[in-house]
Amino acid sequence: MLISLASSSDARGGTTSPIERTSAVIALAVAVVTAIIFWRTAYPSITWWDSSGYSLAAATLGIYSPPGSLLLTLIGWPVTRLAGGNAAARALDVTAAVLAALTVALVYVAAVRALDIASADTRDQHLREMKIGAAFGAFTLAFCGTLWAYAGMFTPYILTPLFTAIILWTMLRWWRSADPANDWRWLALLGLAFGLDSSVHRTNALLIPSAFVWVLIREPRTFRAPRAVAAAMLGLTIGLSAQLAILPIAAHTRSPLDFAFPNSTLAGLWDYASVKMRGGGFLFSLYPRKAPFWHVQTMDFLRVLANNFLHWERGPQALALLPGAAALLGLGWLWRRNARLGAAFAAVIVLQSICTVVYFNIPANFFRTFDRHYLPVCVTIGVLVACGLGVAGKWLSNYFRHRSSALGIAAAGALGMVPLSQLISRWSAHDASRQFFAHDYAVNVLQSLPAHAIYFTVGDNDSFPVWYVQSVEGMRPDVTTINLSVANVPAWPDRERERDASLPLSLSSSQRTALVSKPWVDTALTLRVHGRPSEFGLAPSTRLPASIQLDVHPASGDRMSSAEIVLLDIFQSNDWKRPLTFSITGERSALEWLAPYGRLDGLYYRVVPISDPAPDAPLLRTNLLQKPEYRGYADRRVPLSDVTIIMGLLAYYGAAALLSADDSAHAIDQCHADRHALLELLPPARLSPPAELLDPITSACGATTVHGMDAR
Repeated sequence: MLISLASSSDARGGTTSPIERTSAVIALAVAVVTAIIFWRTAYPSITWWDSSGYSLAAATLGIYSPPGSLLLTLIGWPVTRLAGGNAAARALDVTAAVLAALTVALVYVAAVRALDIASADTRDQHLREMKIGAAFGAFTLAFCGTLWAYAGMFTPYILTPLFTAIILWTMLRWWRSADPANDWRWLALLGLAFGLDSSVHRTNALLIPSAFVWVLIREPRTFRAPRAVAAAMLGLTIGLSAQLAILPIAAHTRSPLDFAFPNSTLAGLWDYASVKMRGGGFLFSLYPRKAPFWHVQTMDFLRVLANNFLHWERGPQALALLPGAAALLGLGWLWRRNARLGAAFAAVIVLQSICTVVYFNIPANFFRTFDRHYLPVCVTIGVLVACGLGVAGKWLSNYFRHRSSALGIAAAGALGMVPLSQLISRWSAHDASRQFFAHDYAVNVLQSLPAHAIYFTVGDNDSFPVWYVQSVEGMRPDVTTINLSVANVPAWPDRERERDASLPLSLSSSQRTALVSKPWVDTALTLRVHGRPSEFGLAPSTRLPASIQLDVHPASGDRMSSAEIVLLDIFQSNDWKRPLTFSITGERSALEWLAPYGRLDGLYYRVVPISDPAPDAPLLRTNLLQKPEYRGYADRRVPLSDVTIIMGLLAYYGAAALLSADDSAHAIDQCHADRHALLELLPPARLSPPAELLDPITSACGATTVHGMDAR
């Protein structure tokens, strides 16, 4: 692909220009070197947020929440078939590394194309040095920060910049063509790229206004050429039609990800494509702004750009300005040599940036960074950085060549210090090769749950990793994992019952709808208790009550949500047959009216027929300190993200209950041993727990000093 793109025949004469004759080899070298580095630093398994979700979609051929990134799923599915089982996640992460490397190589090819267009003399004697400089510019984008951060995880945020590079290269290739009879072919390819991108993540749709202006600046008569317009629209239509593949997938999938597209009809496809389940309108929310436009939303965007092109982790801060300076040099040189091309690039950057900030109407203090959505702009700037370093390579070579040819080449090679310094300074921050956190969390939870448990979760990070480990790696198929937000989807209970016949659900869809549609009045519920104490994980001597009393009421308002009706239906229909457990991530409030009967058993609460049950110290010890793995938390070489810290600190809640039970039993030696084990596995110095979490740990066991800290 790279060779064909780099050595395409020039429409003017059917031959390749001198500046491009060896660019295919350099592009291949750029791709290989970058792929090796990204492979070396890629995640060894799933990680948080979208990584585990999209890995699950690819491995099970499921449909992710809209826009869904269908194309990414179709790329990943054969990869998981070849790798299989425990190796699937790693294979997908390596696939992401390859996609990122292709992006970097295409940035180089696009830069070479731009330099060729702007060059008045294509027989320039410094072509070799320009190519070397452009290659270093492409490496600069690779190691600038954001692209590298997503290069080793399987998400659409690494396929999106690849499409950005394809779109930019296509726009440049169309610009280079001087044969109007063939222009329509490149416009058809451009339309196809935009259409296919709708099956990735749609962020590149923000480039469409820039593409219009690009064509307008180069050749405004194109809009009056019926064949060119028809070709672009045909390509766009073909690309958009890729979404039709969702229909057969939805009809046959057995993936846990079957709740986002509940019916395989064209009407359902439109609802999915228009993001109806999230409010519709393709989520374009211009007004009101959710945060101040300039000092919150615009500054967030500029902060990410600055971190990529004006920031250095270590070393001389003067080097931090070089990528940004190279981009300005590249734009200025293009403008000087070809004013229309320079103006077109400037328009692309400005329009793409404005559209990005306006579209992503993010609230202040949002819980996740939006840096992934700014990657297309980074790719566009990356092309200019490559152009700038290519020009710098030419100038340096020209200056030093008077002394010796070798010195000129060495001077151009000195530009490699820019990406090399980035590579060295950012390596530790982006080396994810030892990060097993999400996978370990899922395994730790699943192996600690009682047999045939029904496990309720509340968010992404306590659900997708667990679903992945269950569905792809085959761990604990006896456990049914239910996300309470997903339980709000009207069609979900019936689909879940088809997949798991043992799930205790008795209400029909119409009965659930009727209960949700009217105010909730009858709040008193009495449920008879039967069975032996051991069946509830209780001591044999425990005396069970004849029944328990519940005050069932909506969490908010006067109407029960669909999820609350599902929870009530499961609780009543289950009749104590299967253990009901709730992820600790939702805190005790996730249990709602079952909260008085929730016992903390580690990383989950278990519903038992005893009000305010005492903790089971041996079980807590096993589930928190003996069975689990917490790889990386105590290793200072492994960086910890905010979400990794949050998920690691969950064990502190259970540990506080365990140490309290040790204290109550006057087992001081055991208390010390338990506390030491916890702090060795999850060091406070690495996790920085808040006082309300750390104080119960340090004040236990007779309030002694812990690791040099005053336990008081």
